[in-house]
Amino acid sequence: MNQQSEDRMLILEAKNGDSRAYESLVRKYQKNIYLLCHRMTGAHQSAEDLSQDTFIKAFFSLHTFKDGMNFFTWIRKIAVNSSLNYLRVRKREKPLGDNDTNITSNTYSAAQESPHERLQKNRVEQKFQETLQTLPTDQKTIFILKVYENLSYKEISNLLNIPLGTVMSRLNRARKKLQSALAEYLEGGLL
Repeated sequence: MNQQSEDRMLILEAKNGDSRAYESLVRKYQKNIYLLCHRMTGAHQSAEDLSQDTFIKAFFSLHTFKDGMNFFTWIRKIAVNSSLNYLRVRKREKPLGDNDTNITSNTYSAAQESPHERLQKNRVEQKFQETLQTLPTDQKTIFILKVYENLSYKEISNLLNIPLGTVMSRLNRARKKLQSALAEYLEGGLL
């Protein structure tokens, strides 16, 4: 049974009142939704709250879920909208003591890197995460959806209900701001 078929079966069971079926869906997707919310807000507690809120909203809206839709695509849209609403209200919360932002994959094992190399990579990662959180919400959202969620321009356009050209221009602006902020690390030989 493929993932889509399994999700379809769990959704049908959840719609018929089986809470364990919905719990299975939550367990299956909670990490991905949490990571998305964390990237959007930059704060662990906010991400926890938003991901929990996402699954609660989805549960109460499950009757509107149409057969044939992709559950993860549907719940990701709820998470993005919840995160955007949160950011609009909070005007970018500054994370307090949230140093667990290293959510990018590490292609080298720690054993292959010298302490100096690890230190430099940690500095770049920290600067990158700080800069990412300072981007305007519209640019940060598109960057996260493109880079971390690996969505196409068209998928982002549909998800956010904005023109394709807007997606491309906002992504370009986000990338330029990130490159500018990291220029000293990339060009200064610190890597």
